[in-house]
This record gives sequence, structure tokens and C-alpha cells, in this order.
Amino acid sequence: MRTIAAAVWLACLLTGCDAASGGGGGEDGLLKPTAQPGATARAGGLGGAALAARDADGFTVSTSADRRTVQVTENACAPLAHALSGSVVGKPASTVVREASGEGATVTVVLAEYASGQAETAMDAIGTALDACADGFTATVDGDEHKVGEVTPELAPEGTDQAMGLGATVERDGEKTAAKAVILRSGTTVAYLSGTPSIPAAVLDAQLVKLS
Repeated sequence: MRTIAAAVWLACLLTGCDAASGGGGGEDGLLKPTAQPGATARAGGLGGAALAARDADGFTVSTSADRRTVQVTENACAPLAHALSGSVVGKPASTVVREASGEGATVTVVLAEYASGQAETAMDAIGTALDACADGFTATVDGDEHKVGEVTPELAPEGTDQAMGLGATVERDGEKTAAKAVILRSGTTVAYLSGTPSIPAAVLDAQLVKLS
């Protein structure tokens, strides 16, 4: 298995799978893709790249079908809010969601298959939102308000076409919690990872290998 440069992968307070921004798919500044299969889909679908029980030793892996609604005070911050919540940016052609629990952590992994060029657009949108909203913003997830403090880029693993790490402090109901996200792109597929209270290396490594 490919080894990853170690870092302390802390919690992502905002967890979920597919999310819809407050005003529809256009808020992220992304074009709505047609359902054209990319490399992952042609190789057998997103299910083949999703985590399975045997992939991360010591973790229980299950399928999730939950959907969350994410809204932000500023549309420019929407891609960042989606990434930190473990949900998708833009309108992928298909998604699969896995929940991995073990070592005292629960990790949500969302795999999204995009039309040609849209996976890169999603990554770029997150980077642009980071530039615009690094000082923080307010997000509402399923009606619960989250005040996101300063957002900073974090160490991201190698081994895919693009990788991004994010770190922030999120306040909810008066409690502040460290939040992190890891976003990986391989071809037309993007993996969005978030975890509580951490993203253990075993899960991150396992998903990276299956995505590579």
C-alpha cells in the first residue's frame, strides 16, 4: 500500500454526503455536467473505487444515503462550505458515500464522478473560495448554524492528480471544534473526506490507493 507523509488528521465537524447550496447548482459557479462516464465509470463505476470493509484494517465500512442541505451567507464561500462538510461541489453525474468507523473516529467519504473537465473545475472552485473566504464565513447545515473561523491550507497526500487539505475552527452552539477536510482528484473522480474526531491515516491511505 502506498504510504502517506504523516500528519495529524483532525476532525471535520461538518459531515454529510450530497449537499445543495441555498440557490441551486449555479452557486458554486460550475456548469451542470451531462452524465458522461469518465475513466472511473468506464472501469466499473464508482463502487469499484469506494472503500470496502477489507480495505481499512480495524474499520467498519458502511453505505450511507443521507443528504444534507448546505447554505452559506456568501455564495463565493459555497464550494469551501461543501468541502468542509464532506459534501460535493457542483453537479457530478453520480456519487457514492461510505462511512468508516474505528479507532474512535467516524469518517465520511464521498466519491463524485464528473463530466470531462468538471472535476478540475470543482477543485479550482474550492481554491478560489479559499482565497475569497479564508477569514471565515457562516454556513447552515440542515438548519444548524456553523460559524467557520479562519480557513487555512493543510498538508495533502501525494499520489493523485490533485490533492487539497483544509483546516479551520468551527463554532456550533457555542462550542469550537477543529475541522479538517481532504479532497483528492483522480481523473474525473473527486473524493471528499471528512471525519470526527479525525481522519485516520488507515482510511486516507486506503481511499488513496483505490483512487490512484
